[in-house]
Amino acid sequence: MIISQPDVTFNIQPATQTVGNNTHRALIIGQMTSAGTATSGALQEDIQNDNAWNTLFGADSHVARMITQFRRINGITPLDVIAYDDNGSGTAATGELELSGTATAAGTLLLTLGSNYDHKLEIAVAAGDTATTVGDAIDTAVAADTTLQVSSSNSTGTVTFTAGHKGTLGNEIAIKIENLPAGLTGTITGFSGGATNPTITGLAATIDNRRYQTIVFPGSWAISTIDTEMDTRWNVTNNILDGMVVTCKMDTYANLASFATTFNQQQLVVIGNPKVSATDRLVGGAIVEFSDNIAAQFAAIRALRLTDGANISNYVIGNNGLLDVTGGPAIASLPFFNTPFPYLPLVKQGDGLTRTQIEALQLVGVSVLGNNIARNSIIAGEIVTTYRTDSAGNTDTSFKYVEYVDTASNIREYFFNNARAQYAQTRLTDGALIPGRNMANADSIKAFMVGLYDDLSQADYVLTRAGEEYLKYFKNNLNVAINLATGTVTITMTVPIVVQLRTILATFKVAFNTNV
Repeated sequence: MIISQPDVTFNIQPATQTVGNNTHRALIIGQMTSAGTATSGALQEDIQNDNAWNTLFGADSHVARMITQFRRINGITPLDVIAYDDNGSGTAATGELELSGTATAAGTLLLTLGSNYDHKLEIAVAAGDTATTVGDAIDTAVAADTTLQVSSSNSTGTVTFTAGHKGTLGNEIAIKIENLPAGLTGTITGFSGGATNPTITGLAATIDNRRYQTIVFPGSWAISTIDTEMDTRWNVTNNILDGMVVTCKMDTYANLASFATTFNQQQLVVIGNPKVSATDRLVGGAIVEFSDNIAAQFAAIRALRLTDGANISNYVIGNNGLLDVTGGPAIASLPFFNTPFPYLPLVKQGDGLTRTQIEALQLVGVSVLGNNIARNSIIAGEIVTTYRTDSAGNTDTSFKYVEYVDTASNIREYFFNNARAQYAQTRLTDGALIPGRNMANADSIKAFMVGLYDDLSQADYVLTRAGEEYLKYFKNNLNVAINLATGTVTITMTVPIVVQLRTILATFKVAFNTNV
């Protein structure tokens, strides 16, 4: 029998803390082969960095190659996948390499199909080999590449390539030849004829209100499908669902410009890969990589940048601040241009776009990757969305750059998450607050919002402008109105965001006489 007097009780409550932004999550959408075990059109969650996607979707499938590109760069961001079977009514694209002559010297022919990094085939050629012999050797090399989304057949030196998937995906596959031994000539006919993509229905139901901050969508599919879905996700009642769709298209300069102008979407990044038609060496994109693989690589880097705690030192410039080598919401305001892409090949001189063309494409919403000034790495140019005008048709730069959208999105998320946490069970009054009771009034809500703004201006976020001048500006433009009858708080605010240093204009005057 125990007696304990006086009765004493100590309860422990959690500390009052702010809530960070949600974990970054990515989604890849593409095509699978019949060898895959996944269900067509179903959501496959949490794809790990273990190559199990080859079994799920087929080792030589379009979507498996996209996942490989993503995971090669980013092994930590949570990744989901939706893969579709080929449309049974579809047609696979075909291309051709027509060889003629007889090799007069030995050598190693290099043949790239789709990807310079993953699918550059080496074909040994002996002196005296005929076009037919070399064609057979190419056929053997293609068959041996078990992850290549292309098959082939040879007929007296004319090698016909067939895309591994039905639909328009194959129309963007590059064919490139190098080191053709003396005595042989080759003529390339680019891939074409691919038609009828998978039918996508119920995408919204499949995603089921999950938020994906980064989505990769095939550039040759009907972008309107995902564009419509993203429209519903920009401003949502009692939730945050916005994200960024990344896609890449291989086409001529004129067609790229025309394509982008059909959209006005702040959640869509279109990467343009200009088409080259040099039939003696290359027919395909100037960056010799599958278009959707380029999009997957871009998405992987963006997701890594925005994943809290991720090591991004390989994807930022060396002279950046020490804090900028770690991913998280603060990187949303860091410029994307000059970001290196280590798994993309250089663009051959003359194959890419002129500066004037690049600037014109950016104006209409096409982003471009290209060689750095030393021509030893592919880097990002200014990354833009397809957003150009407000709903009334007036020119609007609010969401022109992906950094503007990412900055605004992360600011909104911080306000949203912390408002939900702070006021989860709160009384509302227009009178004084009673100490020790969960209560809020207009003044306390204002003070809380000001505190959140200040958080966002500090080193952990650097999304809003710091300093007394801007804090005062935010306070002066912050309005809180309450309606006790409905328990509604209406807040309006103007938030001065951090932007990117994009242009430096300087003038100097020559001086000969320093005594004047």
